[in-house]
Amino acid sequence: IRTQFESSPYGWSRDAVDGGLQVLLVAGLIRAQDERGQTLDPKELERKTIGKVMFKVESATVTTAQRIQIRKLLQKVGLSAKQGEELAYIPQFLQKMVELADQAGGEAPKPARPDTTSLDEIRLTAGNEQLLALYNRRDELGGSIDSWTDLAERIAKRWPNWTVLKRLVAHASGLQGAEVILAQVKTIEQQRQLLEEPDPVGPLIANLTQLLRDELNKLDGEYASRHAEGLKRLADDSNWQQLEPEQRYQLMSANFLHESARPKVEVQSTSDVLTTLDNCALSMFGDRVAAMPARFDNVASGAAELCEPQAQFIQVPRRTLKTDEEIDAWVDDVKQQLKAALQNGPIVIR
Repeated sequence: IRTQFESSPYGWSRDAVDGGLQVLLVAGLIRAQDERGQTLDPKELERKTIGKVMFKVESATVTTAQRIQIRKLLQKVGLSAKQGEELAYIPQFLQKMVELADQAGGEAPKPARPDTTSLDEIRLTAGNEQLLALYNRRDELGGSIDSWTDLAERIAKRWPNWTVLKRLVAHASGLQGAEVILAQVKTIEQQRQLLEEPDPVGPLIANLTQLLRDELNKLDGEYASRHAEGLKRLADDSNWQQLEPEQRYQLMSANFLHESARPKVEVQSTSDVLTTLDNCALSMFGDRVAAMPARFDNVASGAAELCEPQAQFIQVPRRTLKTDEEIDAWVDDVKQQLKAALQNGPIVIR
């Protein structure tokens, strides 16, 4: 371009040629692209780099009225463009639309993510063609902005409850009576019913919370009952009565039977139930309750060891007894076993 217009018969100065290019660019009659093929805003074009820029004639023109409509569309996503600067804002507009689409759908049970093929088609155009593509689809894009914004807001309101429900589900796996609720949760997920009316999630949270609350209260009651039985057993144990308070504390703590080791059960609200279960899952709580008799056995054995260091711990045989004769035979066997062991010192039966 410079060679053409600086030579005869034109003889223009370089300033005139470069200035003419800038005027055509600002007027929208041509567009400029850098070495990477990216469209340049007229304000970004520097005189020192103009020799490396590719200029292309615009095949279409955009009227002032069309630009006004384009700016209105940009404003719907929070972009304020001045007259003549609309093209520079289109990449931001397309990115905001993609982000809005991501918020308006996605993984189940959210609605499916909206189709953004039209945005990709606009992105493939350039210059005035891109502006006109935006203008020609302004009604479609404006409607998408409204509907996607509405979906995104509704999803944002309901999603926290869904995450709470999923946490409850994780703790309720295998819980008797939870099968129907878990099936309903699965249906909501498979059929993407998060935004259904009335809200299907709230009632499930309430029902599942109550089931878990009942189970926690049941386990807490069993824990207290077995713990009381174990303490009563120790109170009747002569070895335990001989121990110092510190020795008792050490034995109870070592077997997780001290009061501080008891799971803290708070079930007033859904949040309380989840906090309790996060600290001690139902399976873990159940294991603690089931293991309590054996742990009190360990405490009693520990007390015997401290009081009778030479004591032997004897495990008597376990059998299924169905007749009087079988009982008599078992008693004889145990009797012989204990007598034989007694010759070697005091014995403690496990």
